[in-house]
Amino acid sequence: MKLYVASAGTGKTHTLVEELLALVKGGVPLRRIAAVTFTRKAAEELRARARKRVEALAREEPGFGGAVREVHGAVFGTIHGFMAEALRHAAPFLSLDPDFAVVDELLAEALFLEEARSLLYLLGEDPGLEAFLRRLYQGRTLAEAFRPLEGAEGLVRLFGKALDRYRRRAQEVLGPGDLEALALRLLRHPQALARVVERFSHVLVDEYQDTSPLQGRFFRALEEAGARVVAVGDPKQSIYLFRNARLEVFREALGRADEVLVLGETRRHARKVAAFLNRFVALFPEEERVEVRPFREAEGRVEVHWVEGGAGLEERRRFEADLLARRLLALKAEGYAFGEMAVLVRSRTSLPLLERAFRARGVPYVLRRGQSFFNRLEVRDLYHALRLALLEGPPGPEERRSLLAFLRSPFVGLDLGEVEEALLQDDPLPYLPQAVRDRVAWLRGLAGKRPLEALKSLVRDEVFLSRLSPRARANLDALLLLAGLERFPDLEALLEWLRLRALDPEASELPEGGEGVALLTVHAAKGLEWPVVAVYDVARGEPGPASPVLVGPEGEVAVAGTRAHRDLAQRLAQAQREEAVRLLYVALSRARDVLLVTGSRSGRESPWAQALERLGLGLESQDPLVARHPVPQGWRPPRPAPAAKEEAPPAPYAELLLSPKPLPLVHSPSAHLKAEPKPLAEALEGEAVSGFARALGTLVHYALARDLDPEDEGAMRALLHQEVAFPFAEEERERLLAEVRALLRRYRGMLGRELPALEERAEDYRELPLVLPLKGTVWHGVLDRVYRVGDRWYLDDYKTDREVRPEAYLLQLALYRRALLEAWGVRAEARLVYLRAGRVHAFGEAELEEALAALPS
Repeated sequence: MKLYVASAGTGKTHTLVEELLALVKGGVPLRRIAAVTFTRKAAEELRARARKRVEALAREEPGFGGAVREVHGAVFGTIHGFMAEALRHAAPFLSLDPDFAVVDELLAEALFLEEARSLLYLLGEDPGLEAFLRRLYQGRTLAEAFRPLEGAEGLVRLFGKALDRYRRRAQEVLGPGDLEALALRLLRHPQALARVVERFSHVLVDEYQDTSPLQGRFFRALEEAGARVVAVGDPKQSIYLFRNARLEVFREALGRADEVLVLGETRRHARKVAAFLNRFVALFPEEERVEVRPFREAEGRVEVHWVEGGAGLEERRRFEADLLARRLLALKAEGYAFGEMAVLVRSRTSLPLLERAFRARGVPYVLRRGQSFFNRLEVRDLYHALRLALLEGPPGPEERRSLLAFLRSPFVGLDLGEVEEALLQDDPLPYLPQAVRDRVAWLRGLAGKRPLEALKSLVRDEVFLSRLSPRARANLDALLLLAGLERFPDLEALLEWLRLRALDPEASELPEGGEGVALLTVHAAKGLEWPVVAVYDVARGEPGPASPVLVGPEGEVAVAGTRAHRDLAQRLAQAQREEAVRLLYVALSRARDVLLVTGSRSGRESPWAQALERLGLGLESQDPLVARHPVPQGWRPPRPAPAAKEEAPPAPYAELLLSPKPLPLVHSPSAHLKAEPKPLAEALEGEAVSGFARALGTLVHYALARDLDPEDEGAMRALLHQEVAFPFAEEERERLLAEVRALLRRYRGMLGRELPALEERAEDYRELPLVLPLKGTVWHGVLDRVYRVGDRWYLDDYKTDREVRPEAYLLQLALYRRALLEAWGVRAEARLVYLRAGRVHAFGEAELEEALAALPS
């Protein structure tokens, strides 16, 4: 292994790109290289950087033109994405269907918990054991098998039964933990391992300090089998203990690497910030210290502020927040914009004090990690509606809570006082008004639909939508996009996904909009930087008590009340204290020019306060960086100033115009078919075509998405109740319906011949919304049909045109295919289905990529 030991701001990603470029120059095809990192966003950034460097190389040396074409198909992904690729290549040796689907961690956990609850019910066990089984499920990436300690034997056996049930149910879908377990099977099969190494002879790994023990074992086995592994990491930034990352994996690699290089030049930090960080790294083991050399000439500054006195810690923290607000205002007066500032905290419990102080001083702010998106009221309304859709028999306590929420939601809008008598009954449903019972019956009808279709039916309910704000409607559109990225096997899985997303603070939050100082946790700030960074409330204490079920680094399982649990809890607490110092380093290293650190005197020193004390920067320090601030006698927090009555002056950019662009900022592929690009407002509404043709296309697409039978008179007549048919006279409506029937009959005649029959499709998705940022334009639209037959994916776009002109739709299909590739990782065959002509035109991958390359930027 070749291992780079880095520090913050020293170019870890740049280093990997240069390693990749050196391999390409040395004749290694990109298809033999896997570049791996920890998030999809980081992986796409890595791909984008690699593409630019490879394109530049091809311009200098034309012989590398083939490498440019390979960039899009090369493996740039997460560790679990790479494991999935490896397993597909070795599937025959493992008796594994290579066409498995990969689901995210929370959806996999949701499926496991469904099976765990069922098992506990069947065995008559305490339902409270679900939380213990969930902890074991989350900890299974620490070791290949659990090793129960004193008193944990029964729990581990119970977990094994639940896991077996889950594996039987989820044979065709794999979560991250399943991928790691199967990857271990792969390592034990020499032929399978050799096949993977033959396919991926070079593996580049970013952020290696965040790997789990099983992931580290996987990369080591690839290396021992002949793959060349190059890894980059900063052990001082290993902060994901709660996600089973273990720094010992990096340290083991450091001890056995045949080549160790150091990245020491920082292009991020000003000189005084770099000097402060070099002072801080003295707290780490010698072999992990990497002092940085600042590339920039900027001087920068560092300030450490301690607050003492006052009536107690809470008052000191309020004064500390006010002090920080005043310092940021002073920096604003020096020329730093509020949007260039961030305040980082260890815990969200510190944020309310900051918000009050900032409002009082008039400091604008943005909660970069605000209220959970999945806890917003309109999303919770959908959750409760889905629970009722699955209701069988009288509602239990949880279903009763969902019923109350549904009755009060925009779906019904009922005052619960109107149905008080009904709600007192064991089964209130028969006693509710008929209109309400009809709504509940409609919900139950959704239980037979595919999960995404059921969700879309709820989101598009006219009564529900009419009572929502524009912001809430936009949130539901975002929810559909997020749900569209998953593949739910059933409605229960969708419901559990929504529940777990609401419980997961890191995975479920979306940033708020607006301009101002960013307020966020250190974990949320990983990978980001700002000119001005303040670290607030460094006196905040340690995490709470240990979980009743603990999993050790080698798979040891201990339960509360045992000596084993106490010993393991002590080891975990020590690991958390060490990680706390690394977390502080991550916070401090986000600053480019100005670093502010604030804390309050506390009776119990936190790990952060202890770290500063060890550096000689504690509350009693005489270091010139340190300033002490006693709380003045009788101090009271300032109140927010009353809002100014006069009209605010226009923003300085109000008169500015956007520079002309060849395409609108928001555009639809279908609108792009016209000779002239449409204005933004028209692009958002879709292309304008003749009324009859537009109505025909809308109704045909609606019918195809629902597989309506053209011989079903009721279904056909119901089409005329669509709003798009209202403007037409009776004679035109009949002609419209006749054409719809004819096209649907032609489509049905193509099934089993030009098109795969519906029963042949293992997966089949209709009307998938897309949003694709590409070359400065956000493309939006709808994929008519995406389905899988065997191991092949198809993307069909229906056309009602009278002329067959495939070239007119080349870019549209290229954009659709790229959106599908980026969202699902699926390489589909993009095809036009001409319904009038009964023909299918399939585009080649090369011509699709050329169409995208020709787009102006």
